[in-house]
Amino acid sequence: MELLHSYSSDSFADDLEYYRGNSSGRSNENENGQETRRSRSASAPVATSSNLLLNSLPAKLFNTLSPSLRSVFLEEDQYLYFQDERLDYIYFPETAVISELRTLEDGRMVEVSITGREGAVGFSALFCSSLAANCTQVSQAGSAVRIESSAFEKMLRTNSDLAGMFSPHMDHYIRQISQRAICNMYHSVKERLCTWLLLVQDRCGKKTLKLTHEQIARVLGVYRPSVTCVALDMRKSKLINYSRGGLSICDRGRMVRSACDCYLELAGTA
Repeated sequence: MELLHSYSSDSFADDLEYYRGNSSGRSNENENGQETRRSRSASAPVATSSNLLLNSLPAKLFNTLSPSLRSVFLEEDQYLYFQDERLDYIYFPETAVISELRTLEDGRMVEVSITGREGAVGFSALFCSSLAANCTQVSQAGSAVRIESSAFEKMLRTNSDLAGMFSPHMDHYIRQISQRAICNMYHSVKERLCTWLLLVQDRCGKKTLKLTHEQIARVLGVYRPSVTCVALDMRKSKLINYSRGGLSICDRGRMVRSACDCYLELAGTA
């Protein structure tokens, strides 16, 4: 039994115990046993960002946002929002990758959208409701830029050009959720795993991805043994390789051919 990425663990049992004891999908506990959100932030305003959505803004519009933007480091498995929570911040990932997850009736979770440097997370608070419809969790640790939702909403109300620049992102978000619904219902675990690995790599730009079977099972909405079998088969066929250092795609061309058609549809949103 092997891990795609482990935390000084030698078996799947150790990996599962890590998630139960240290992550459980949430952040660390403080000395009073209360859970805290883990994000390290810089106090200075952001002058530049590698987020593609922010980079697409004309200099005048970016300068409007800049005083309210703050750099944060998002840790692996950190939850940004829970279902029905207020969306206090909008996040623009740079090297981090963020998953939006829906809880199923049997307690499993399945990913409905994934966002990296191409977009932002939390816009639904501005267009629909101030409460989160789903849970939002960090899939790949890394840097991001965030802004308070209330401050951003005020800017949108007073600046029509700014609102126009961000409205296409909501179109991409809706398109992705629709496509993922089809993918989760009709495509095999292997096809969906190939698609998801390609999407994660596209969005963070990293060659090596830090992942566990438990994490992959969670985002795909399947049981962990299914991921284990598929991952072993993919490694034997030299599609992927993994060790304690993480997972890497060995042959991207073959990976694309092994993925479902959803990858080509969703790649356009990255």
